Amino acid sequence: MIVTVANHKGGVGKTSLAAHLAFRAAERGNKVLAVDFDAQGNLTGTLADRGKALRADGSDKLFSPDAVPVPMPGVDPNISVLPATAALNATDRGQLSQAFTAIAHLKTLGKEFGFIVIDTAPALGLRLTAALAASQRLVIPLQPESYAVDGVSSLLAEAVSISEHMNPGLAPAEFVINAVNARAKQHSQVSARLAQQFKVRTPYLRRAIAVSDALAAKRPVWRNATNSAVGNEWAVLCDELLDEFGVVDWT
Repeated sequence: MIVTVANHKGGVGKTSLAAHLAFRAAERGNKVLAVDFDAQGNLTGTLADRGKALRADGSDKLFSPDAVPVPMPGVDPNISVLPATAALNATDRGQLSQAFTAIAHLKTLGKEFGFIVIDTAPALGLRLTAALAASQRLVIPLQPESYAVDGVSSLLAEAVSISEHMNPGLAPAEFVINAVNARAKQHSQVSARLAQQFKVRTPYLRRAIAVSDALAAKRPVWRNATNSAVGNEWAVLCDELLDEFGVVDWT
């Protein structure tokens, strides 16, 4: 199972969601690969040692016709990582043939790993094309504000185009609502509108510093004792998604 987490807007929780899906799938006993397609490398810094990542095969090598890149060990025995590199930004100026190379490499890695999650950069380009064309699922995290909702239309159009022309196995996008302020009327209204139009997963995730604190410590928020309610929300949401994706529990 290959899952892409994407949104053209930064700061909506893509990396947080990708990291937590990786942690949860690993806890279920799955062999997990996290692919960091964002040159900022936040997923790499969360799930691997940044120093060692500099000497490892980067995710940019997926676009090379050379051998399939070798993932590096992550912070969990069941998690491996293809880290981000500075060379990633140049891939979006590459040829479409390079995207097909990346798709083939990802599918080869899919024979070794039961669950692959791809964290994408907040932009259209070859990286997103390759990720969506190789994936069975797309998850879009966003904050429940009008401008954030309006900004996903181009991403949805790209996903539909790829499902029609390159990857008929790509399911319709699922949404995760993040950083909710329960007292904000606009958040409630936008969340309700989204749920009427799209497949929105619950629970909605409240805004909480506990999430960033946990990831800074390289662990999921449900292993962070500072806020058990937030930890439970994230665990339930990840389980809902993984169950929907058919990612089994081997523990």
